[in-house]
Formats: sequence, C-alpha cells, structure tokens
Amino acid sequence: MKPIQQGLRACFGSLMGKELYRVEDDLGFIVVLQRGSKRVLSFDSYYEQSSVLMSKPYYLFHEYTQLMLLGLLFVDAKNVTLLGLGGGGLAHCLSHFYPYMTIQAVELRQAVIDVAYEWFNLPRVPHLKVYRYDAGQYLAAVEPVSTDIIFSDLYKAQGMSELQAQQDYIESCYKALTQQGWLVLNFHTLPDKDGLVMQSIRRLFPDVYVGNVIKGNWVLFCGKSTMLFDDDILSQRAEALVERVGMPLMTYYRSLRKLEL
Repeated sequence: MKPIQQGLRACFGSLMGKELYRVEDDLGFIVVLQRGSKRVLSFDSYYEQSSVLMSKPYYLFHEYTQLMLLGLLFVDAKNVTLLGLGGGGLAHCLSHFYPYMTIQAVELRQAVIDVAYEWFNLPRVPHLKVYRYDAGQYLAAVEPVSTDIIFSDLYKAQGMSELQAQQDYIESCYKALTQQGWLVLNFHTLPDKDGLVMQSIRRLFPDVYVGNVIKGNWVLFCGKSTMLFDDDILSQRAEALVERVGMPLMTYYRSLRKLEL
C-alpha cells in the first residue's frame, strides 16, 4: 500500500486524478482513478491499494509488489495462493509469466473482484481462480499442505488488516504450505521482534528473510523448511527471474537479509 502525492484534483478529499468509477459496499467506497498512464484503485483514502500501467497490466508498478515477487526464488512453485486481490496486479503478473502455475486469489469483497476484472484487465484464464472469501476462513477450510507459496497482502482503507498480524493466521498459513513452501507477508512496518506475530514466525519457520523498500513497506519471506539453495544458486535464480519478468529486482534481492531466530 503506497501513500499518494497530491496532484491536480481531489476526489472526496482522498486521491488525485480523474475519477472513472465509484461503488460502495458494506465496507465502504471503492474508487478507480486515472493518473496519467496509471489506473489506481483506492478504498477512498489517502492510499493506493493498486496501481497498474494499463499498457502493461502484468508489470508490477509498486516497489513492494516487486519485492514480494522474490518469494519465487526460494521454491519451485506450482501452486500459488494470493490472499488479498486489490486491482489484481500480482495475480496478473504471475498468470502472465507463469502460465503453468495454478493460482488461487482470495478476496473478501465481491466489488473489488468485479473492479479488478472490469477496470484493471485481470485476465480470465483457467489457471487463475478468484474466490470471494475471508482469508482466515479460507485458510481454515483449505486442504493442508496444498500450496507452495502464499503471498499475503491484506489491507483496508487506512492500513493493514489486523488479521495479518494474528498468531492464528500465521499458523493457518503454515499448515496450508507444502513442506518446502514459503509465506510472503507484506507489512507496512516491521513487526516488533518480541511481539506475538514474530514469536509465531520464529517458532514455526526455520528460515526467515526480510527486505524493505524506500517508501516503507517491509516484506518477510518465511520458509517452512530450511532453504534448499546456496547463495550462488539463489543469485542465479534471481538473475533468471529478472530476465523473465523484465523488472529491476536485483537491488531488492541484494538487500535481503536473513533474520537471526
């Protein structure tokens, strides 16, 4: 989630740009704006939920989503779960560059799903399934040991969903992962090292890496088992990922550091 600098025109005191669409559901407004070449999704606050270059909707514009993509370095993922859809940028990216993956995207709000398809060109392809579900309830119902990587990016209008920082949620993600699976968590601030969420992560995951972007988001990469790849192999995988997606990921890769547990 990225704060927006002010531009030419306000929409109800929140973001700047040309408003294209607005809808309200039980949780509030969902707003689509055009800002130059970008299309922006907002929950009517001072934050972008998604920002998509409509000429290349599979290209990840936000730095933190590019950083999250590095989760693919740690496991040869065939089955991927996205918790939180937004405008569908990460889902679109994965479905475009990895057509062999089975991708489940879980989103609480039907209106957000509709907007992702209608305004952000989320592709309707067989290997990408989108489900309207509460993320916690989805994890409770999903088959254990069934997904290779979970990308968790749960945000509301004014910040991160409380669910993402709960011990039960972390434990449910752990149970859903395959034995070599990885959990990728996007936090607006780095969790306190002695807080409950980090205690759960330390207890469950033997390998944890962290990276952050200039604008402030912190991403944790949590391995259910010790990582299989040494530094040389991991660097080669990073270079191959950059070549595949055409995004400047090496800076983020070089900044990753392992947390001492």
